[in-house]
Amino acid sequence: MISTVREVFEEFKSKLELTKSLQDSITTHHNAIRNWIELNDPKIETHLIGSLQRKTRIQPNDSQQPFDIDILVVLGNFEMWIPEGGITPSNAIDEVEGIVSNNEKYKRMGPETDSPAIVLEYAGNIVIELIPAYIDNIGQAPDGTLTPPKGRGYWIPKNNRWTMADYDYDAEYTTKANKDSNDYLVPVIKMLKCAKRNCFPKMRSYHLEVMCSQIIPLCVQHIVNSGNEITYQELIEDFFYLAKENVLSSVKIPDSKSSNADIYMTVHEKELLADAFEKISMFCEKVCSKDGISAIKEWHKLFGNPFPSGG
Repeated sequence: MISTVREVFEEFKSKLELTKSLQDSITTHHNAIRNWIELNDPKIETHLIGSLQRKTRIQPNDSQQPFDIDILVVLGNFEMWIPEGGITPSNAIDEVEGIVSNNEKYKRMGPETDSPAIVLEYAGNIVIELIPAYIDNIGQAPDGTLTPPKGRGYWIPKNNRWTMADYDYDAEYTTKANKDSNDYLVPVIKMLKCAKRNCFPKMRSYHLEVMCSQIIPLCVQHIVNSGNEITYQELIEDFFYLAKENVLSSVKIPDSKSSNADIYMTVHEKELLADAFEKISMFCEKVCSKDGISAIKEWHKLFGNPFPSGG
């Protein structure tokens, strides 16, 4: 019996989830090192950040790219900027590296610094990145730029400077956007990450996630208000139709202290990405009118594996 496109998308969705063995390895590794760090100094707190925090990580493909586990190591609070004698970015990195190296097992692994992280490589192509951080209780950057509200966001060391990151607020934004989209957002993000690594790999995952979080809830609401049935294939089509224009603008989570998600891209790179989205949008418009084996084969061209090939 030939599956429908809808059934295949549900199968695709399940294949993007982390396998139990990988999830078990992730949990074992991050719990062990976090317990060590927090036992070493009870004032330090740690938690997951990145796509694991936002629950948008997908099962790795066979490219042998390392699976990163990002862990925030909160060393304390910043109450004021001190011109001399304050904590420097290198001080923070050295402190976390020193704590890790006090454990013989981790010391033998040869922790390395890759600003802003202390990096540990495990068997199974798993990498832990420890990010030193201080809570922003100042409310402004060293140059006087305001960063309200106080008590939210983290100063992290990057390129020997303190940089602001709003990890928890950004993760809460994604959670709310997923709820506002009837829980369709996170699966769509995962599907689009698969398309990204197959068709537009230079786009960063966080950039894609922020765009999705701003587009997909609106698409879901429009479909609901129209009285139509929500399907993943329509949401994918809607995303590329809207993203081909949106990607040319600045992309940022409203009221977030984090930098713009598109800050790494030049105008020319955005234009190239917009052209790619335009082509994919036209492709999706054509394939959405089909069903059965022919449509499944077409969708496989966009996503690659693990999307079913249709035969």
